[in-house]
Amino acid sequence: MRKSLLSLLLCLGGLVGARAQTSPAALDAYVAEGLQSNLALKGQTLSLEKSLRALEEAKGMFLPTLDLNARYSRAAGGRTIEFPVGDLLNPVYGTLNQVTGSDRFPTLQNVNTPFLRPQEHETKLRLVQPVFQPGIHYNHQIKSLQAEGQQAAVQTYRRQLEADIRTGYFNYLKAVKAISLYRQVQALQQASLRLNQKLLDNQKITADVVYAARADLADTELKIAEAEKNRTVAAAYFNFLLNKPLDTGIQADTTFSFGDAPAVSTDAAVVSAALRNREELSQLRYGIQAAARGTRLYRGNALPTLSLVVDYGFQGASYRFTPADDFVQGSLVLNWNLFGGLQNRSRIAQADLDRQRLETQYEELQAQIRLQAVEAAENLATARQALETNRQRVASARRYHEIVDKKYREGAALYVEYLAALTTLTNAASGLILAEYDYQVRQVEYKRVTAQ
Repeated sequence: MRKSLLSLLLCLGGLVGARAQTSPAALDAYVAEGLQSNLALKGQTLSLEKSLRALEEAKGMFLPTLDLNARYSRAAGGRTIEFPVGDLLNPVYGTLNQVTGSDRFPTLQNVNTPFLRPQEHETKLRLVQPVFQPGIHYNHQIKSLQAEGQQAAVQTYRRQLEADIRTGYFNYLKAVKAISLYRQVQALQQASLRLNQKLLDNQKITADVVYAARADLADTELKIAEAEKNRTVAAAYFNFLLNKPLDTGIQADTTFSFGDAPAVSTDAAVVSAALRNREELSQLRYGIQAAARGTRLYRGNALPTLSLVVDYGFQGASYRFTPADDFVQGSLVLNWNLFGGLQNRSRIAQADLDRQRLETQYEELQAQIRLQAVEAAENLATARQALETNRQRVASARRYHEIVDKKYREGAALYVEYLAALTTLTNAASGLILAEYDYQVRQVEYKRVTAQ
């Protein structure tokens, strides 16, 4: 029993005495793995890839297009073109026949030609080069800003994902350390129960001591079950973030220790850095700029557009590709929409409303970030105070337990007093475990909120 008690005291003493801050190497590896395998982040990355492809499409609109058009037609009926050849020439021909005394000049019939050729083909290459189209320019700017905004969205999720992975890992370690503590207490209580049962059998103590030992053991077993449940849930969530089967084993790096908690700050410089570096604000800024370009895009629809069109190909009544059938034609095509049913005016108003909405969201997000920075700093300061308090609490509980344990072994203290001292020490050690990992979680959140 004394050996178990000594091991427990050394364990709890180590919780108080650990001061050298180290970094959990396993956690850094898990963060790198999560940033590679997380499904939600992959979805964000695919959205970014789509935005970049849309930007490439917008760039391509500045370049000329070259199309091959081929048409072969057969027609019958339809309109005709009447040419009065007979009405025009027959009187002349008749006069000439009379003058010459001959029939050298025949009688002609009027010509009635179908408007549609019985058969016709046209095969050509058409080159179209935009010369003046404001919409292309503004569309390219909008796609570029949208791609920048999506890049900011990816970085936002990466920062949040890293914070979630670190938080999930610390919650898992917290449950692991709690289970380890409670199992050591359980072993000590079981040994104590066996000893007290022997003493009761030999009528050295009364039954109340045994019942008290059983009650304390049952309470510890309940705490173990609760801690194991927390470990299972924390492990499942952690593996979910890493896109692994939920029951995958986790390397619990409990060898690193916690150093002294430094003070935190929410001065103007920290808040200013958060407002400058938070990717959410960058994303909204790009959205505002894109909405402004959208207004210009629709205003540009009131201007004319000019394009250069060059055609080269072959046409004729039969399908032939000879020098006698080819043609070339160049055109400057002007298009100017003079009235569109006031639709463009409505589009301009909608784009301007989108810009105003995003500007309102931007101001709101700035206020939220300021509030988050203050709240995260206060939570971290409170966790820091809780950490120091619990360290002092463990030190006092340890000293208290040593005194009562010595008195109990000398017969100067009741077993109830001994159990009370052990329970106080156990609760203090449990509180320190919670405080240490809660402080780490608060620190992760503080760094995320202040963009450090």
